Amino acid sequence: MVNALLIVLVIVSLLLAFAIGANDETFASVVGVKRLSVRTAVLMGAVIALIGGFFLSDAVGKTLRKDISPTLFEDVSNQYPILISIYVAMAISLILASVFGLPISSTEALVGAILGISLALGHKVEWGWSGMGKVLTIWVTSPIIGFTISFLIMKLVRYILGKTVKSLRQHETANNLFGYLLLAMVVWTGLSRAGNDINNAIAPLMILFEGGGGYWYQKLPLIIGGIGLGAGLIIIGWRVLKTLGNEVVELTPESAFVTEGSAALVVFTAVMTGIPVSGTMVLVSSFMGAGVGMNKPLNFKTIRMILLFIVLTPIISGIIAVGCYYAIRGFF
Repeated sequence: MVNALLIVLVIVSLLLAFAIGANDETFASVVGVKRLSVRTAVLMGAVIALIGGFFLSDAVGKTLRKDISPTLFEDVSNQYPILISIYVAMAISLILASVFGLPISSTEALVGAILGISLALGHKVEWGWSGMGKVLTIWVTSPIIGFTISFLIMKLVRYILGKTVKSLRQHETANNLFGYLLLAMVVWTGLSRAGNDINNAIAPLMILFEGGGGYWYQKLPLIIGGIGLGAGLIIIGWRVLKTLGNEVVELTPESAFVTEGSAALVVFTAVMTGIPVSGTMVLVSSFMGAGVGMNKPLNFKTIRMILLFIVLTPIISGIIAVGCYYAIRGFF
């Protein structure tokens, strides 16, 4: 029975990683400025996701598994229905958003599912700085930081370009330079995002693999997550890339570089300190900061829809998780 359930969890984890990949907007900027085609971007993103998830995920995984609700995953009698309910809730939330081409936070979906089941079953939630207090603080401050950094760097870049670029040829040279820098920033962002996002798919599953087998056995969930994330990005993720890359603000190579650089800095810092951050919120706010910094009009209709889904994601995921748990618990 346990082996069969483990197989089910692996399949569901793969599905969830697919859903997260389908909602990955990391390469939106290079698509927006037409430095890469959508097809090339999703293929490149798939490879980077696998590498980043494998090497940059340990600290974030610990926070998600042990710090938010310390006793939830120790509930052995309910372990399998809890894990399956969390996965199903996240997958449904992410796939629905992706179908409409809207980027939402897989981190919020996971945390919302964990909180929903923890509260429903009476498990302790760590609201202090060592748990949800830290997560909520970062959720609020990281978009502000991303916007501010992006805005200030954009102003500095425009000032430097205004002083140094005097001809069309110099302008083309600058665009080419920023195009190459943009690709470097996208790789950095992609590695950082994968370290954060793949844990959202496999953090609960890692509990079942901890302490057993050898090195590669314990790393198996990360490989599964990387493959699923890459497949989702390739098959469905192009919709989100088009939405964020073209409909939030008009991009130029320099503004796209600033956007990715700001997002990469914030997300990488959070991942290395073990804080599960919403890469979606950081990237969207960085898009906005660069847009304001270059005096470009923002598409507030798209922004409002993204913000609405960001607010609703943990609530919807939590409700689905609780409903799924009570629907399936009788089978275990």
